This record gives sequence, C-alpha cells and structure tokens, in this order.
Amino acid sequence: MAVIRTAVRTDIGYLSRRRKTVTEPGPTQPTVRSIVPSAAPRPIPSTGLTLGAGPSTAPSSGPTVVPGMVSAAGLTLADPAAARPGTTDVAATTRPRPAPTASERLFPAPGFGSLRELDAESPVVRLNPRQSAIGSLLVAGVRSAAWEDEQLSAGAQQSDGLTAGTVVLTPGNRPLVGVQDGAGIVSLRHVRLLRRALFVAGEMPLTVGVNDGAAAAVAARSETGLRSVLYVARIGSVLELRAEFVPADGLDAAIWAMFGFTMTTPLDQRVLLR
Repeated sequence: MAVIRTAVRTDIGYLSRRRKTVTEPGPTQPTVRSIVPSAAPRPIPSTGLTLGAGPSTAPSSGPTVVPGMVSAAGLTLADPAAARPGTTDVAATTRPRPAPTASERLFPAPGFGSLRELDAESPVVRLNPRQSAIGSLLVAGVRSAAWEDEQLSAGAQQSDGLTAGTVVLTPGNRPLVGVQDGAGIVSLRHVRLLRRALFVAGEMPLTVGVNDGAAAAVAARSETGLRSVLYVARIGSVLELRAEFVPADGLDAAIWAMFGFTMTTPLDQRVLLR
C-alpha cells in the first residue's frame, strides 16, 4: 500500500506545528548615532584639468572643501598670482637687469661744438659717436703730445720731432697719435685702440676740430698765467675733451708724469711675431 507523504501525520506528536507567542511592540525610541571623525581624510572628486587664467570670482557649484577632507582639484596650469589682486611677478622683479653701457654711465656734458671756448668754468665737452669715429681729431698749436693705448703702451712726441716711449701703429701702419706741423693728430678710424692722450699748448691757443666742422678753442694761458693742456679720454665709443692747467714753466716730461703717462720701452716687432 502506498504511503501518502504529503499529508500531515497525526500519530507523531512532536511533528505538530507550534504557535509562536506574539508580543505587542512598545514605543520606539530615537537611535543616537555617534559621529566619529574618520581616521583617513575623504577625497573630493577631482574637477579635472584647468587651463584658464585662474579660479573664477563667481560662486562655484562644485564640492566645498571642509576640514578633514583632502582636495583633489586636479592639475592647474594658470598663474595663481594673476588671480590675486596686488601680487607681482616675482620672476620679473628678480630678473637681473642688463648692465648699463658706458654712455649711460656718463654724467651730462655739453656736446662738442656747443661751446666756442673751453676754460676753467666750462672745461669739458664730449664728442658724439659719429664725431669720435670719422676722420681725424686735429689739435693745432701743440708743443707736445702724449698717448696711451689699450695695452698701456705709452709714448710721446714733441713738435720738433723728438719722440719718447712707444709709437702705437694702427692696422694701416700709421701712428695712432702724432704731431705734424705743430698740430696733434688722432686717427679716429682706429679710436678703439686709444685709451687717452694729452696735448700741451705752446705759445698759441689750442684749436680743436673734427671732420663735421665742429670746433672749440683753448687759450694758451689761463687768467692766472697757467699753461693749458687738453686731456682726451675715450669712454666707450665716444671721446671726452677736458681743459686742464699746469705750471707755465713745467717741462714736457714733468707734465706727462703729472697725468700718469709713463713711457714704455718699444719692442722689436720681429720679436713679437716669432
């Protein structure tokens, strides 16, 4: 006889269903959650790559950074100083300025040709770069001339033809400074070889002229009876002329020494070329 296994058996007592006791729920109480700061900061979603000129001044709708959270705003290529008013470019202020040229370091002086005569009250004039580079500087009425080149080779020549020290020759095999027919001559084409020169006045006033026709004069004697000399100095690419006064009875060698001209011993060019 087949046994029906789906029917409930009544002959076994412990297989009967038991009913659970239902209890009435009491009044619910609010659950208190303790806020414990996280041990690790929570990152803010990245806003991505920023290529603009800086953060906008308008209120942003993005996430707000709060204490305990790490900002991950992404890569910003804008200059942060441009967004802050009143800030300056540190690199621009610390960038070294170019060194001033020799002409920018000079004190103001009258241009050559603006003064007719150089004296104790107005002793200095300055040639411009064009006047200092074209033709020759002619100083008439000299008794002697002394010179010094960039290599500190010094020499001198008197109006009677006597020489001392070293004759400085230009690449054209001409004297850089010399005396001819009672006039001192400076070859301005090679003026960068010259460091300074000195012209001692004789019994006639010194007359200085350049290629463009500008000229000036220096009296042979000052009002106190001192002898006049013309000191020529090259500063950068320009020449500066200054009238000085020395004792009237001073010898040429003594006057040269007063201005620091020390005659150098000439060397044989054959020795220098070996």
